[in-house]
Amino acid sequence: METTTADLTFEALMNRFNALERAFAQSEAEKTFYKNENARLQAEVKRLTEELAAARKNSRNSSKPPSSDIIKPQPKGKQSERKIGGQRGHPPNFRTLFTPEQLDEAFTYDPLTMTCPCGGHLERCAPEDQVQQQIDLPESPLIRREHRARAFRCRSCNALHRGTLPEHVKREGFIGINLATALAFLNGKARASYSTLSAFVEDVLGEPISTGQLAKTFLKVSDALEKPYYELLRRLPTEPILNIDETGHYENGKKFWTWAFCAKDFTVFHIDESRSSKVLESILGPDFQGTIGCDYFGAYQKYLKGVDATAQFCLAHLIRELRFLAENSARETKRWAIRSLAAVRRMFRVHRSLAENPGSDRQKLVRAGERFRAEVLKAPAESKAQNIARRFLENGDSYLRFIGNPEIEPTNNRAEQNIRPAVLDRNVSQGTRSQDGRDYKERIWTVLSTCARRGVSAYRYIRDALKAYVHQAAAPP
Repeated sequence: METTTADLTFEALMNRFNALERAFAQSEAEKTFYKNENARLQAEVKRLTEELAAARKNSRNSSKPPSSDIIKPQPKGKQSERKIGGQRGHPPNFRTLFTPEQLDEAFTYDPLTMTCPCGGHLERCAPEDQVQQQIDLPESPLIRREHRARAFRCRSCNALHRGTLPEHVKREGFIGINLATALAFLNGKARASYSTLSAFVEDVLGEPISTGQLAKTFLKVSDALEKPYYELLRRLPTEPILNIDETGHYENGKKFWTWAFCAKDFTVFHIDESRSSKVLESILGPDFQGTIGCDYFGAYQKYLKGVDATAQFCLAHLIRELRFLAENSARETKRWAIRSLAAVRRMFRVHRSLAENPGSDRQKLVRAGERFRAEVLKAPAESKAQNIARRFLENGDSYLRFIGNPEIEPTNNRAEQNIRPAVLDRNVSQGTRSQDGRDYKERIWTVLSTCARRGVSAYRYIRDALKAYVHQAAAPP
């Protein structure tokens, strides 16, 4: 059968069509491949961006503690060039000399001769004396004391009769009140471990002591502080304002939580197995009507829903979140975070000026707070920004409650600062081993923090409490 010109033309067209069809199919496959590859790369970029942002978290832009910073973040702005120590032109601050009645020893040194090289006789000139006063420890600061109940035997019937040791002597035990107070103070305030204290007593004071004896001593201190501790604990539900924070605590490898309840002039510590709202219910009860300064942790939100109380959520936590977004976000979110930070800085400047001048117009602070609220609520569509805006929409009054009450602090710094020594103690001691250990830590931290806030000597208070315990008298309030 002969092939016509038309057949050849049709075959060529079909071949061309098939080639184009194959090219089109290949193009579609390539388009699909590149589309999928682009989506994969975008997801990878997003993941790496989030990892990089998380790696950039530090104590300035998150809730991480300062100790976690590998490289300490440097504050922005020009650093002061002045040298440390006393500054030129500032009035000096010299120690007041001891009075003669306060001195245990006094030595005088006269010139080798009472005749001047000019031939004149020297007369006393007391105002020109050169005085060097000192304080020191005696070479052996320990007092070794013995109480002996003497025994006597009857010559007629051979019966034994013995004197009776005073009850306060038996309650005091081997380690006396002053030494027990010093050891408890060093353990609680200086966070000295049992082994360190044992070495101190043996090397410095010259008497070996076991860690078991130290444990008995701290148990005695704990018993002496029990009533004052519960006195403060019972006051918490009636306080108008409380700042509360919690941190981890360990006992034999098990996770516990240390809670700090900070009132106006005292702090109470409580160690619990739980970090939930049940702790707040047990400590503050169902009728608490004050204001709780805290972070945005869910336990506080749950407790506040069941009581007639209010919250002041910590603005410092919110500022750190905004600072993180200002440093690690896309352009639109970054601009919003920067504007919000500027607004909160203006609000804090007004707040500080009101603290320095209580008679100033408080409406300035109200207007600054509303401007900050309006700026936060203008958040862009990015999810992290929307989370902050949504939280502020629901709880804005709880972030700005300090505006209407000068007694409320805008941050939870009071509780965070008070709980910091407990964190350091945990890092040194690795926690506790028993309920007795928890009781002791709660009570010694409470006394140390409360005495510091009231400006009184914790050492003297512990000593007075021990004296009262030993003599079975009422504990100091």
